[in-house]
Amino acid sequence: MELRTKLGAAALLAAAAMATAAGCGGRDDDNPTPTPDAGCTGVCSTDAGSDAGVDAGTNTDAGTDAGTANQIAATRKVPFNTKVTLRDVVVTDVDYEKLGNDGAQWRSFFWVTDPAFPKEGLYITKFYDDTPDTYRPQPGNKIDIEGYFGTEPNYQPFSGRRHHLANDFRNAKKLIITVKSDAGVDARPAANEVTTESLTASLAAGQATAPFLGTRVHLAGPLTLTNPQPGQLQRLDKADAGTLYYGFEVTGGILVYHDKTRDRSGDAGVRCDYQKAALDGGAVTFPNGISGVWDTYTFAACEDGGTDITGCGRNDNDSGVPGTDQRYTYTIIPQGCEDLPGQVNGAAFP
Repeated sequence: MELRTKLGAAALLAAAAMATAAGCGGRDDDNPTPTPDAGCTGVCSTDAGSDAGVDAGTNTDAGTDAGTANQIAATRKVPFNTKVTLRDVVVTDVDYEKLGNDGAQWRSFFWVTDPAFPKEGLYITKFYDDTPDTYRPQPGNKIDIEGYFGTEPNYQPFSGRRHHLANDFRNAKKLIITVKSDAGVDARPAANEVTTESLTASLAAGQATAPFLGTRVHLAGPLTLTNPQPGQLQRLDKADAGTLYYGFEVTGGILVYHDKTRDRSGDAGVRCDYQKAALDGGAVTFPNGISGVWDTYTFAACEDGGTDITGCGRNDNDSGVPGTDQRYTYTIIPQGCEDLPGQVNGAAFP
């Protein structure tokens, strides 16, 4: 799949297409450190480089309407490949988007939350020809979604194994979105107020039951950047362990995946790269805490030591958390500098 905007960095080149071999979604919802997958028993996802969509495998299409009572929590517990309808959920943040070559169709990966149950959120993978093909999600939109439950491919950098709703490409069944309201960002649910203790409790649970997963959170301050290069966020290569770390750690051992806020070669605008500030000797604090989406993180090691994060590996690579035996962990994913109101040596930054 083409490099998401979240992958751009001085160390990364424009993406090459992923190979066409399928990867196994795995189940991984009962424990973040399950035994290795014995073949493909869950959703097998594929992106052939032409953005063809997600292959959800054989599907009975029996379907389930999750209704409105804890519908996202219920969705996380259904078998992979199950068709699910979510009703009146609200777009909270857009992870990645790209306009197709036709100038009309949008590919978008985004999160939704159920306002009636604001601690429940889920990742949505919309491909160009999903319905409506011209829909471009915006935070605050209220929508219904009909799709198929599964995970991002295991080999997918950063978001691999993440629970999602997507289309069922193999069976020619599209993700269907119905826009109920196109209200703006002020209409999205407020971020869940969390503490390091509550996020630590979430870290101990699998995706089917982890509190706050897929939702916006605000981690209360004051916080301190305690480690600018945590081993769990290290880039791994077969040829070279590398020196790139995709985020930092704050008070309580909470990881922050900072891809939307770090400095990148060629990007316009000023970034709030607190990792760089800390490595340059600055003392970084967040007096009022930090915000972002609480969701999975994993990394599939590169094979060739190259800088192209999506072209350097193989689709049969398995992902995990560097330096651990975990298949995935959870991080806060700030969506912009407004989510990281920090200070360096007591002064506002940047």
